[in-house]
Amino acid sequence: MKKIIGLLCFFTSITVWSQDFWTEFSTAQPYTPTGVKSISIVNNATTWCNMACGNIGCTPIRRYAKTTNGGNSWTTQEIDLGPNSNQLIIANISGVSDLVAYAAAYPTNANVLGGIWQTTDGGNTWQKLTAPAFSTPIYSYPNFVHFWDANDGVALGNPADGYFEIYTTSDGGNNWSRVPMTNALVPVMDDEYGNENNFRVKGNSIWTFTTYGRILRSRDRGVNWEVFQSPLVDSPCCFCDYNNKPDLAFTDENHGLIQSTDFQLFSTENGGETWEIVNWSGILRDYNITDVPGLPNTYISIGSDIEANIERGSSYSIDGGQTWISINNNPDLNYVDGGSIAMLDEDLGFAGGFSNSPTEGGIFRWGGGAMLRTAILANPAFAQELQVQISPNPTSGLLNITGQNINKVEIRDLLGKIITTTMSSSGHECSVDLSSYAPGVYLVQVSSDQETSVYKVVKK
Repeated sequence: MKKIIGLLCFFTSITVWSQDFWTEFSTAQPYTPTGVKSISIVNNATTWCNMACGNIGCTPIRRYAKTTNGGNSWTTQEIDLGPNSNQLIIANISGVSDLVAYAAAYPTNANVLGGIWQTTDGGNTWQKLTAPAFSTPIYSYPNFVHFWDANDGVALGNPADGYFEIYTTSDGGNNWSRVPMTNALVPVMDDEYGNENNFRVKGNSIWTFTTYGRILRSRDRGVNWEVFQSPLVDSPCCFCDYNNKPDLAFTDENHGLIQSTDFQLFSTENGGETWEIVNWSGILRDYNITDVPGLPNTYISIGSDIEANIERGSSYSIDGGQTWISINNNPDLNYVDGGSIAMLDEDLGFAGGFSNSPTEGGIFRWGGGAMLRTAILANPAFAQELQVQISPNPTSGLLNITGQNINKVEIRDLLGKIITTTMSSSGHECSVDLSSYAPGVYLVQVSSDQETSVYKVVKK
């Protein structure tokens, strides 16, 4: 587990907690209420959302919402999937740019085939790709599509012809290849299926649940797959309702959490191969969970809480899920009431809400990066474990850092904002030139494969 030393003594005067974590924006939906089914953050400017009707049992809709200015404003449009559009439901949307995105759609009628659709004009028109096929009637059922970049993508569906139907592309969707059958892709029972929009990606790895609580994992962008049993062995009951499915998140390709809808939490340190129960404290939520890229051991959970089960909101953990702090009234008055969340980094993310009118409500934008960094660096529960020496301190220019298995050195300001990053080529030493920096106190965050420590330095 990664550790960070506490710097409580010189954070007591920082007063950033008056800022809200979440700010609500309108997704400009013509129907009310309308929720957010999936969120795909492309970069600081562009995010695509797959929209959904906001009431149980309501008529399905096929719409996207998109921002190209970091969430300040959103545009929306209906997605025309062709002559059978009314018999298809969009599982998720994966954005590649402000113009290019992909949508996985599954059928509601046995005589209709789902598949993958692509837009190249910002969502104005959508074309069904001839491959991946998903061409086996009744059995072919696309659960999600994901693109790592403009070239590499994967689409996963239910078992067809005896094994899970998975396709990969390396040329932006022009050509797709079905992943060959292996033991890992053979269902254990006839009613073991995939899960709609229930997957997580970290680096080149991707994980997804089956309806029997098994976890399919690929370490190479979907080309090869392994399977492991999750601790949720009472399936398929806990996966039969789309609105009550367990969720998972990973801070790196080894460390992750499973959050169930009955407030159970499990952790892994080997990429999902084995899991241990987490005896958490605080206020954990019960719906979606995500990591916060750039901050070790940090997660955000959304949903209801176990004590006030009717009150939705969000909580965060900075210790790998051991302790959960509610964001509601702390001081945030904007309670996240939707069921989707995604983070680009510690400073930008979105959580779904519900639109109240075409000009009110629909999505929440994250603004709590500085507060999270402050909480992490001020947490006295963390202890120094890296054997690191930094000299000279104070310094007028060159700063020398030595230690064991050093990968990266980050210089941060007192709010934890990264100013510069230096990689260590030797693994045991690194030098950073501070001569151009203004005099003052800085934080030096030193990271290895397993640990992270933070130190105070003074620039003269």
